Amino acid sequence: MKKFTLFFTALSFTINAQQHFCSKAKQHSAANHIAHSARTSALVPQISHELKYDVKFVHLNLNLERNTKFISGGVKTIGLVLNLPLDTFQTLLHQNYTIDSVRFNGALLTSIRKDSMIKVKVPVPLVSGSTFTSIVYYKGTAPTGGAAIGSGYDSGTSGAWGNQVSWSLSESIVAYHWWPCKQILTDKIDSSWVFVTTDSTNKVGSNGLLKNVVIVGNKKRYEWKSRTPIDYYLISVAIAKYKEYDLYAHPMYLPNDSILIQNYIYDNAINNLGWINTQKVQLNKMPLVLEFESKMYGMYPFYKEKYGHCMAPFGGGMEHQTMTSLGYFDYYVDAHELGHQWWGDNVTCKSWGDIWMNEGFASYTEHLVAQYLDNVNFANNLSSAHNNVMSSPGGSIFFTDTLNSSRIFDSRLTYDKGGAIIHSLRFVTNNDSLWFNALRGFQNTYKNSTASAVDFKNYYQTFTGINASQFFTQWYYGEGFPSFNAIYNFVGNVFYIQSTQSTSTPSSVALFNTPIEYKIIRQGAPDTIVRVIHSNITETYSFAILGTGKGLVVDPNNWIINGGAAPTKDTMLAGINVIANNNSPQITIGPNPTKGILNISNSSNEAVKVQVIDMNGKLILERVFGSDTSIDLTNYSNGIYSVKVFDNSGNELLSKKIVKQ
Repeated sequence: MKKFTLFFTALSFTINAQQHFCSKAKQHSAANHIAHSARTSALVPQISHELKYDVKFVHLNLNLERNTKFISGGVKTIGLVLNLPLDTFQTLLHQNYTIDSVRFNGALLTSIRKDSMIKVKVPVPLVSGSTFTSIVYYKGTAPTGGAAIGSGYDSGTSGAWGNQVSWSLSESIVAYHWWPCKQILTDKIDSSWVFVTTDSTNKVGSNGLLKNVVIVGNKKRYEWKSRTPIDYYLISVAIAKYKEYDLYAHPMYLPNDSILIQNYIYDNAINNLGWINTQKVQLNKMPLVLEFESKMYGMYPFYKEKYGHCMAPFGGGMEHQTMTSLGYFDYYVDAHELGHQWWGDNVTCKSWGDIWMNEGFASYTEHLVAQYLDNVNFANNLSSAHNNVMSSPGGSIFFTDTLNSSRIFDSRLTYDKGGAIIHSLRFVTNNDSLWFNALRGFQNTYKNSTASAVDFKNYYQTFTGINASQFFTQWYYGEGFPSFNAIYNFVGNVFYIQSTQSTSTPSSVALFNTPIEYKIIRQGAPDTIVRVIHSNITETYSFAILGTGKGLVVDPNNWIINGGAAPTKDTMLAGINVIANNNSPQITIGPNPTKGILNISNSSNEAVKVQVIDMNGKLILERVFGSDTSIDLTNYSNGIYSVKVFDNSGNELLSKKIVKQ
């Protein structure tokens, strides 16, 4: 979900560039959200314990209009009894609504209400594995506030176009503000119908496919049906005077077919030259974006239904399954919300503390779209996110306060840092084929279900064979970011780099053990980029190069969040292999680069231990020796290796990066 705070004047708006537009809007009315969340959260343990059923199907059959928050109608739920006998049916519906009646398996039963909890005593307890059908008939006016953006169900007028709209927005825990439901993320609803009867001048957008429009007196009933699993907060409605503007995408997986992109646009906007010249230009790019994201993440999950948009007067967008709600069209807003169809809708966060699974990956999607479809803006896209993260020294992506919408949808941490560290994990993987296959495999493994950050970490490790524990400890659970202060020198044909790392929150992460790239700027030869591991506070590297060294750039491709002063030349830096105590033995290693045979000399006769570690942090060789030894790397792949030498007390005497070529 993406948001701006917008200040409309005709068709213009102003954006706070330091705050992610999705986050900005999702934090709207945070105080109201916390108050509502606190009331709901008091019910959560009881709900989790006593709602002994799995929701298989819901059918919302409601009467709604574009200019009022009044709701009436009924909601059918078909459930499967789990584990213990079900003697009481329970569901949530805000106390603003009057319950007209409740039917359970066809029988009219008496309901008991406590705050927003509805309880219905079942005449004969249902055993595990049996199914039931309940219908709750109700009416009333939706409450104000509670949602991440405003209200769970709201009505308003577009400031730019003057259109009256009613719309739902249930994230994170206010679906019960407009329909009776079970608000447990891990219980996805297997299939759903949303029927809305409304004035004949309106159109209604929702999830799935529009199967029918039925004339009901002077009104119309829009019948939307979806056969794919959906989480409670992703069910949606939007009602307004819309006109339909359709586009079609042709992903590589559907060579002979297409995917409908069904857009519900304000009726007075779609034929307006201002809309055509601005937002329509962005909207028309969506088929290419859908095709691209399908290539990166796997086939669009809901290709048997559709993708689409419904306009509503709020900032940014909300990733309702198969039909995003948004206030305007913007290339990166649209790409972000589409990314949610994989990360948030197909695979949904297991808890609100795992919101990184939704917003981190949707933000990462923006970086991918920039890199491959809008490359001229890619560097600025990354820099903007990284600079926002570094605007404050601390802060972790991990959190436990899942009632605080400002923390859940924190722009700096959930969105910008969340997306940036995924970009960094791709860098750690150092193999794009492996990386994107891992993302596609994860989507396929967890499709139609929920997942946590731990689930992703474990899957990534199993799929790639790369241990990501240190990465997640530093970047996901830890706070802050590194800064690299580098000096360099060029002597003969050898370029020397000495880089000292400091961290913004050393009490949390004292050292980021990370790969990093340096661009060596040369005269008489093209610039070259070298990739090394930074695993000590101060690292010294040397490289044999062609041409004359002129300068140095740290992390030229912005793979990791990092600060530091611009590198400077230091003519005293030369011939340095190790920073060690004066009493330490002199250790030399060469040649570097090497074709395979590495010679190590020890000025002392005391035994020392040498370790060779690959770029993934895997120990590939360990040996104890005295005065000198040779290591054969001939059968290992070309690349950069870390060679560490320790004395018999375990003190590190030398750490050097070796290039095998």
